[in-house]
Amino acid sequence: MHNLPEQQKYDPWEVKQEIADIKIEIHCSRYWMLSEWECENLSLPFWRIYHSRLGGSFVSFKGHEVELARDMLVLIPPYTAFSSHINVKNLKNESIKGVKIASEEQIEQYRKTGLTDQFFVHFHLDYLFNKIKCDIYKIELSDYWEQEIKSIEQDRLKNQNSIDFRSNIKITGLILYALQNLSAAVWETNTIDNRILKVIKYIEANISNELTNSYLSSIVNLATNSFARLFRDSLHCSVQQYIQKKRIDAAIIFLHYSDLEIDDIASKCGYYDRSHFSKTFKRITGVAPVSYRKKVRGY
Repeated sequence: MHNLPEQQKYDPWEVKQEIADIKIEIHCSRYWMLSEWECENLSLPFWRIYHSRLGGSFVSFKGHEVELARDMLVLIPPYTAFSSHINVKNLKNESIKGVKIASEEQIEQYRKTGLTDQFFVHFHLDYLFNKIKCDIYKIELSDYWEQEIKSIEQDRLKNQNSIDFRSNIKITGLILYALQNLSAAVWETNTIDNRILKVIKYIEANISNELTNSYLSSIVNLATNSFARLFRDSLHCSVQQYIQKKRIDAAIIFLHYSDLEIDDIASKCGYYDRSHFSKTFKRITGVAPVSYRKKVRGY
């Protein structure tokens, strides 16, 4: 009997496929009741999904206002400086207040007092999949996905402090559904040189390491000056400016979603001196890391 080559058993095609690497990192997913949601300039380096069964809460961007509703998702890309409010009252100061809930019965109880429900997911994608026009995107839901969201919400009620494997699959499926339903026209066409894309991917995977122009240029076999010029032409910023931005973005996510000490966050983001990290963070965000954490987490 003639034996086939092992490679042909693995894949009978001769041409190797190029496959986009879709990496989804879920930062959090919550379901609760809102009494106040008065915010301005909610611009952060991650994606957001919002949903509400009861309505009465709104997001707006550049005069475009959308009410959260049962039959749709609201999808907001990174760095979109949107605002939010609910119908209960318009506050003069920014405020987010709500209550945790543990059952479907509580939803109706709090609804009668004027509160509205909110389901949200915060997540991160690789650089290539963040190139999208800043806006608020409405995604219509089929009956199937309305039921799936209700199932995810019930998971959140039962397991508020953890997302298990099955729930993670459901949330990931919801993210993919939302992204799939975006119009192709809203994505920026990928015209970046493949060598620069390779370096960007390396930077994101090695943000805690020392990242010099000379080393990064060696990854793609370019002279340092030629690499720096190509990088600036592609991304309209210098290599080190880009690295600094990615490090601060990573720090923001750690400050939101981890209990790491500031020294540890500095180290994980490639800063070997806390003072340098704090000064850089404050210069870019306007507040020191400690103050930022207190602002977003209340302690």
